[in-house]
Amino acid sequence: MRPEYEIIAEPAERSFTAKIVARKNRPLLSQAWHFHPEIEICYTLKSSGRRFVGNQISDYHENDLVMLGSHLPHGFTTDMNCSQVVIQMTADFLGESFLQKPELHAIKNLFSLSKRGLTFEFQTKQQAKKIIQKILRHKGLSQLLYLLELLQLLAEAKDVRKICTEEYALGLNVAQLGRIKIVYDHIMENFQKDASVKEIADKLNISEPAFYKFIKKQTKKTYIQIINEFRINHASKLLMNTDKPITQVCFESGYNNVSYFNRKFKTIMLQTPQEFKSNYSLQQS
Repeated sequence: MRPEYEIIAEPAERSFTAKIVARKNRPLLSQAWHFHPEIEICYTLKSSGRRFVGNQISDYHENDLVMLGSHLPHGFTTDMNCSQVVIQMTADFLGESFLQKPELHAIKNLFSLSKRGLTFEFQTKQQAKKIIQKILRHKGLSQLLYLLELLQLLAEAKDVRKICTEEYALGLNVAQLGRIKIVYDHIMENFQKDASVKEIADKLNISEPAFYKFIKKQTKKTYIQIINEFRINHASKLLMNTDKPITQVCFESGYNNVSYFNRKFKTIMLQTPQEFKSNYSLQQS
């Protein structure tokens, strides 16, 4: 199963699309993962869940701001109501030679960097939110000018991180990405128990040794690393949103050994589960 190729119909009176997309929920990656030639800016108004971009998995929350390059597979999964602003354009949306202008050098570079996916932090998000609101309110030339203002802001941002590794961005293979989606869906449904390698390998019609090689080549991670990312993400949510003791969080996140859970949590989150819980509580007080 390949990531869905999404066809984006651009209105005849505009060279790009800007809209609010609302959904009740979308819990499975198989419902969400897609790609398209257009470059996309996505700003989350309401929702939280899991964000998949290429070979990276992370949690997302309200005010999440990402830029996704042409043909970069992505998807947002959530169990709750979701509202996002989605802005999409082709690299040549203002003409083939437009980005060759010296004044547009920074935006041209931004488009190139977006092939790896970009995520922006607090300062840029605050400024971007105001411009995005103007893009949604206006039409015609004013809307276009606000889009250029947004692109310039993102191009000059210092609080920006690349999402995917360079090796991944250079080695995209649409057919193989569809197989990764099968893997991720299986893990999402089974990470709290034994996410059997044999079951996944059987779904892909390959042997277990071939599966390990496949997942390492395509994601630049080991299968165990991916499983631990899912489990620690889940554990973090439990620590933030419940009063469950750490031992219970450990077991409900798919671990059967508290010491091992503590080590893996610290490796990924750079703090112990108890430190994480205490620091979160301080931030909320």
